Amino acid sequence: MDWPLYLYLIVILFGFFLTIPLSKNIFSTKFNNDQSRIVSGSIILAFGGYLVSTHTYYIHEKLHEVGGNSGCSAFSVFNCGDVISNGSYNTDPFFGIPWGVLGMLSFATMLFILLVLRNSPDDPKIGNWINALFVIPALGMLPILWLIYVEIFELGVFCQYCTAAHIANLLLLISSYAIYDLHHSGSWDKNKTSN
Repeated sequence: MDWPLYLYLIVILFGFFLTIPLSKNIFSTKFNNDQSRIVSGSIILAFGGYLVSTHTYYIHEKLHEVGGNSGCSAFSVFNCGDVISNGSYNTDPFFGIPWGVLGMLSFATMLFILLVLRNSPDDPKIGNWINALFVIPALGMLPILWLIYVEIFELGVFCQYCTAAHIANLLLLISSYAIYDLHHSGSWDKNKTSN
C-alpha cells in the first residue's frame, strides 16, 4: 500500500472514532456534548473520504494519461490500476463520470451539510439537512455494492483506494444515523457550540 492511503485511513478512522460512544470519555473536555463530538468526527470522516476520492480521481487521470495500469500498487488481490484503468467499469454507467469525481461530489456535499449542522444547529430546516445527510451515503451504498461485485466477480482484484472511499461512505452512513437519531430523539441542541 502507498503512504497516502495510510494517511487517508488514519483521518477516516479517527473521524469515525470520534463519533462512537467510546470516544466520549477520552475527549470529554474537548466537546461540549455528544452532538458536537459526533458532528465534528463526521466532518473529519467526510474530509478523509473527500481526500481519498480525490486521490482516486488523480489515479484515474494518470492512468489514462499514460495509457496503462501503472502508478498504483500491483500485487496480490490489491491492484487499483486494473480496476481504475478498466474501460468498462471506471466511470458510472449513467453519466460517464469517473467514480472519483462522484465520490468527491458526494463527500463535498456531506461536508457542506455537516458544516451547516455545526454552525447553524438552530436552523428551522435542520431536520431536512439531517435527512439529506442520511440519504446521501445510503444511496451511495447502491453503486458501492455494485462496484464490490465487479471487483470480486468480474475483475478479481480490489482497488485499495476505492475500498477506502467505500469504507468512508459506510462509516458516514453509520455516523449520519447517529446524528439522525440524536435529532429525532429530541436530544438535538439548538445552541451553537464553539467545538
